[in-house]
Amino acid sequence: MFEKLSFSQQDLLTEVGTIGTGHAATAMADLIGKKITITVPHVELVSFDRVANFVGGPEQILACVYLEVLGDLPGTVLVMFDEKTACRLLSSLISGDPIEFFSLSALQQSALKEIGNILAGSYLSALGDFSNQRMVVSVPNLAVDMADAVLSVPMIKLGSKTDCALLIQAMFFEEQSNSGFIIFIPDPSAARRLLDIFGVVADG
Repeated sequence: MFEKLSFSQQDLLTEVGTIGTGHAATAMADLIGKKITITVPHVELVSFDRVANFVGGPEQILACVYLEVLGDLPGTVLVMFDEKTACRLLSSLISGDPIEFFSLSALQQSALKEIGNILAGSYLSALGDFSNQRMVVSVPNLAVDMADAVLSVPMIKLGSKTDCALLIQAMFFEEQSNSGFIIFIPDPSAARRLLDIFGVVADG
């Protein structure tokens, strides 16, 4: 895909990520009725075995909603929440229903999928508008497990195309509490297409 991202490439992809995550943060704030802030997206070309380090480490327990991205910029988008945040979101949306994080009810699973769907949809809509590309997502899937396990699905998918992932990752914060992660991993062809659209080439 790339041997290394140049400054110009990294700058463009960071801007792309900032626009997308900004829209997703607005959608999340509307959903829970609280102000949400986000970090500047981290953009890096990483080997598969390092991806989990960006969401708290391989053994971090997460609720992960993952969606396949189709259209002009194919890839995978993941929306992840730790146990505390996922339970807080569910409590605010579904009152009076006890929450067992590893044994979520069908209604609770559906609610988390819909949250992920809204955030991913907002992110990709902004990215599609910015790049003038058509982007659609698959039906959302949910997994509750360690980071290594939930990340294995997109990594296996990408493994047939490349041995590393272009990571565009940001964190959400509600006040001082980490509320989750959103990660876009474009296919190698989509990453190149993004750079080509804006005429960004390697420096030097």
